[in-house]
Amino acid sequence: MFGWTGNPGLAPADLQQIALLLTGAARAVAGDVRRAADLLPDEHAARALADIVLNEADRRLAVRIEGTVHCAQGRARLVRALYQRLDRLASAAPKPASTP
Repeated sequence: MFGWTGNPGLAPADLQQIALLLTGAARAVAGDVRRAADLLPDEHAARALADIVLNEADRRLAVRIEGTVHCAQGRARLVRALYQRLDRLASAAPKPASTP
């Protein structure tokens, strides 16, 4: 999908359905990002960056879905960005104390 440079030969309704599925995925991952960020202290830099990414995700998800390659690719890029943020939050999360 990221490599599509032209029309992949899909009908607009198919592209719209792909964008809709990616929107659902983006919302789910955004929820995971929010929960992971909430585990960090308020002053943690990773939490502040997560807030920025989540605000941008909200802005992008508010845009109407279209049956275009551009729209589907934009939603796919958003899902990728949210997963990248989630991975960074997971590495920044405090490790649970081990029990003896």
